[in-house]
Amino acid sequence: MKRAAAIGLLLIASAAAASPPAGPVRSRAMLITGATLIDGTGAAPIEGAFLFVRDGPFTEISTIARKRGMLSLARDVRVIDGTGKWIIPGFVDAHVHIDARSDPARMIRWGVTAARLMAEDVSRARAFALRSLSKRRSPDFFPAAPIFTAPGGWWSSQSRDRHLDRFPATAGAARAAVRKARDLGAAEIKVMNDDMSWCRDPLPRLPKIDDGVFGALVGAARELNLRVSVHAPRRADAARAVAAGATALAHGVIDEPIDDETLARMKKDGVFYIPTLDIFDFLADPQAFVGRALSDSRILASLPRGEPARLRSPSYAAGYRERYPNAAYVASHREMLDENLRRVRDAGIPVALGTDMWAFPGAGVHLELEDFVRAGYRPVDAIRAATLVAARSIGEDSRRGSIEAGKLADFIVLENDPLADIRNTRSIESVYKHGKRAYSRYRPVEEE
Repeated sequence: MKRAAAIGLLLIASAAAASPPAGPVRSRAMLITGATLIDGTGAAPIEGAFLFVRDGPFTEISTIARKRGMLSLARDVRVIDGTGKWIIPGFVDAHVHIDARSDPARMIRWGVTAARLMAEDVSRARAFALRSLSKRRSPDFFPAAPIFTAPGGWWSSQSRDRHLDRFPATAGAARAAVRKARDLGAAEIKVMNDDMSWCRDPLPRLPKIDDGVFGALVGAARELNLRVSVHAPRRADAARAVAAGATALAHGVIDEPIDDETLARMKKDGVFYIPTLDIFDFLADPQAFVGRALSDSRILASLPRGEPARLRSPSYAAGYRERYPNAAYVASHREMLDENLRRVRDAGIPVALGTDMWAFPGAGVHLELEDFVRAGYRPVDAIRAATLVAARSIGEDSRRGSIEAGKLADFIVLENDPLADIRNTRSIESVYKHGKRAYSRYRPVEEE
């Protein structure tokens, strides 16, 4: 399965000019030797790889240079022995929200170096995202904002955008709101298209966006070259979103098989499918999901003091059962989610890993990876969905998502082989963002 390295040194450029290096630490070149590289492209792993990280344009070093010049190189470069370790790209979570100030640091601790941030306010989300580029203990965030919905619809109770109408009542108002979002710097919007009955019945079903308004939102965004993520977990709603021009389905389809016409359109248009399986697992049985996560001592140990007890408390699960009482439906349709994931994959449609996981920010990526493998993915393909494909879904695959020369030095050093067991993605020794160590299991980052 594994192949020898074709060259002695694999080079990664930390593109500091595009994204400012995080933290006050002086830049220093680094060479990691002897690790097994899983580059995120889906290619076979490379044993005994050498990774050279330096700010600015990369300098190619050939096999001959390794043999004849390694000693002189070592005097100028910090050399780290990676023998017996595995290196994978930093994860790109294609669906997150920020619920607490600690969420970005928790994401970085679990190897998430970039994420699509679903947000209500364009200006605030952009400012937050720009700050994230210079924070070592935060992923780089890429907003999908604002989140459009119907008055009284799903997500209408969240904060309003200060500068535009998130609840347009007419097609004209919808087009004006999208133009304003573009003027404020939005590169992607999100649209809610769901009455939430699949998880809320017998509670009252929520209003959905009028068809004309929905079409205007998506159409205006596409005319302005904005990406459009659509929340549409039911097949008919997902089909309508794809037909209108959505660029990503923000959740898996739960109720029935995705029809062939929609699959063909998704493949033709390159629509990304983000199944968020862990959220459906959570809503099917919050107590069981929490138990599954906390059964891993690594996840348990990463939580703030008091958090495990809060998550395990009967009141925590009861609160979700009260807000989302249709758990039996979600549980009975869980296999449909896996089936639709396989149908989408087999149709050649790009699948990006995203979590929407508020209970376990960062760690949710690893639970989702496990769900992918249970659904039939090979570990190497699950990792690709969480790195290169997810980066492509936010238009960032030229700069991140795989370990290749010229891309940002966002990567994770693992202590165990993730291709032997996908749960080994949790064996994180260290996380690097923009070529700087952002998390270390064994030493304070401040020592860098």
